[in-house]
Amino acid sequence: MKALSYIFSIAAVAVLASCSKSYLNVTPTSSITVANFYKSQLDIQQAVNGVYAGLRDWPVDIYWYLSEVRSPNYYITYDGAQRDWYDLNNFQDNPQTQIIHDTWQSLYAMINRANEVLANIDQIPFSSQALKTQYKAEVRFLRAFAYFQLVRLWGNVPIVDHVISPSEALTIKQSDPATVYKFITSEMNAIKDSLPVQYTNSADIGRADQWAVKGILAKVYLTMAGYPLHQKDKLDSAKALLQEIISHEGQYPHLNLISNYANLFGYKNDNLHNIFEVEYISGGLGEGSSFPSQNIPPNLNASLVSVSSLLFNTSTQVSSDLINSYDTNDLRFNVTIDTAYLTNDNPPIIAHTPFFKKFVDFGLTNLTSYNDWPENFPLLRYEDILLMYAEVLNDEASAPPAQAITILNRIRARAGLSPVTPVTTQDFALALETERRHEFADEGQYWFDLVRTDRAIPVENAYLQATGRNKTIDQHNLFYPIPQTEIDIYPGLYQQNPGY
Repeated sequence: MKALSYIFSIAAVAVLASCSKSYLNVTPTSSITVANFYKSQLDIQQAVNGVYAGLRDWPVDIYWYLSEVRSPNYYITYDGAQRDWYDLNNFQDNPQTQIIHDTWQSLYAMINRANEVLANIDQIPFSSQALKTQYKAEVRFLRAFAYFQLVRLWGNVPIVDHVISPSEALTIKQSDPATVYKFITSEMNAIKDSLPVQYTNSADIGRADQWAVKGILAKVYLTMAGYPLHQKDKLDSAKALLQEIISHEGQYPHLNLISNYANLFGYKNDNLHNIFEVEYISGGLGEGSSFPSQNIPPNLNASLVSVSSLLFNTSTQVSSDLINSYDTNDLRFNVTIDTAYLTNDNPPIIAHTPFFKKFVDFGLTNLTSYNDWPENFPLLRYEDILLMYAEVLNDEASAPPAQAITILNRIRARAGLSPVTPVTTQDFALALETERRHEFADEGQYWFDLVRTDRAIPVENAYLQATGRNKTIDQHNLFYPIPQTEIDIYPGLYQQNPGY
């Protein structure tokens, strides 16, 4: 879908999804209106691509700021100014924190785009009914995926499943997590078999297929089995989906455990191995990624990366807690983290501030800006499918099942590690937690894993104490505050999350 991404920005304007103050604002932001935009199949195609465009905000907003930075994978110091990353890492965020506001806005803008497509698509003649069905399924999946992010981040959120008027918007209250999850699973189940198992047209590569929907739905069910719902019966639903995906291993390129971990990353490997990715294009088109720039030090030598591509962020670094948790033989470490680099000083010196390099394509010295990286970001990898399945097997057993141990050791073997044989299910769960931390470091999975497994509070409190920060977190920190701008729109409509 690299080719299709060129028209994302056009669709983003045309679909009227911009929400400069609130998702409740449904006033068009340009002279192009719903009434005069949806005229043809091509218009719908552009609008669907506009929904996909909403994913571009996720790697930085959700997976970096609100997950990776939140977790013990980062140690962030105060640099003399208010920074969202410092507040999040030190649990000082509040209803005015900008990135919390921006992420809420972005997700509801994406949902609004999806609702516009679904409200108009049936009025448009299509050359193929199958294509219309596919587009509707894609949009319903993306909308449900956005709600999965919302419910994981905030818990109680409003469900908007159709185009709304300003007056109706003022009547839609928050739904509790159980209701939101019911909506998500209902939507994904309704369309999970309506998408292709593989796209053959190169222009469609990158679109969500059946395996993306079923894999994310399995993750939804696994999350429902943990915090805050603890609906253990959902393990069976996750298990069935994961078994189906694994039964097709090797039949499709992205349902495979490739031998070299490093080959999962880098723009030359985009859309080759992962089940679902956020698409980016470099070249000054406004469609590049800023994610790598969040990670790398600003004084990295220009022979490695264009200096103009860097953010001037000196206070974030990979934590010693993460670095020291790796086995010395783990091949993933040198793919993921750099602990020594050549600076841009005159003369250059070797600096030792650790940083994530997994998504940094060294040698790209002609980037036009910090947000013009070409590398895609993985939202779902086959390794996640395998490890989720191992987790389900262990959660359902009284002792670690042989199949779960085999899967765990299969991932470890690729990393150059010797096999492990956990004795109890608790031992296995801890081994799996560590394995997922290393396998998905810098991919925004660790904080979400800790929360859903009820491990966030003990792990984070131990980390805060070990790093000399005299504070502890409690259950209220597992959700973010509702943005104050949303609370203020119509007093009494939304309730703030407890503790804020």
